Amino acid sequence: MNILIDERIRNKEEDFLKNELNLNVEKIRLSSFVYPEISGHSDIFYAKINNKIYCSPNAPIKNPSFIIGKEEVKNTYPDDVKYNICQIGNNIIGSKYADKEIIKYINIYVKQGYAKCNLSVTGSNSCLTSDIGIYKELIKHNIDVTYIDDDNIHLLDKNNNISKMKGFIGGASFVFNNYFVVFGDINNLEEENKEKILNHLEKYKLKLKTFEDIDIIDYGGAIIY
Repeated sequence: MNILIDERIRNKEEDFLKNELNLNVEKIRLSSFVYPEISGHSDIFYAKINNKIYCSPNAPIKNPSFIIGKEEVKNTYPDDVKYNICQIGNNIIGSKYADKEIIKYINIYVKQGYAKCNLSVTGSNSCLTSDIGIYKELIKHNIDVTYIDDDNIHLLDKNNNISKMKGFIGGASFVFNNYFVVFGDINNLEEENKEKILNHLEKYKLKLKTFEDIDIIDYGGAIIY
């Protein structure tokens, strides 16, 4: 299987994806179409809906199996969130700004355009989120959601340095093969948020994979296909 992920991923994280999860790592090169912090993020250029990958016409990586969307990703909001869609079970979460090719699938609308950035799916009816608006909306739909807002999740600039912009739990994690993978050291989170995550993972019997002694980085999550 393949994994689409920001080319700024660090060596120890890439080694785990390759050697432990047996994934073929496809690194998304940084694009000039959006600002540097999100320019290699899979959740900006791609959306996975019902096991099909939709992508922007100007996505850095294209595959013959991908469905090309109608609208290109552009630098300013909301033109950078056309493919920022998240699926939890049969529910598709997104905003009114979604690409015309995929907006028809959305059944839970949220005000937050960066929907996928703020969501980490942990099961068919469960997730973590960094957005209080998304949290409140998903609760209405009986989705088991844990709210995590932490200033210790970072974004990277074009030079791989920590940006002043804040990252989110959805972009800093993903689930595969019963692992909940955090890009960085979970001990860098505030203790309360760390405990929330650990309790959530225990509830859904997910194994934590964390990388000691490195910052938690929001890479835009990962898309596996």
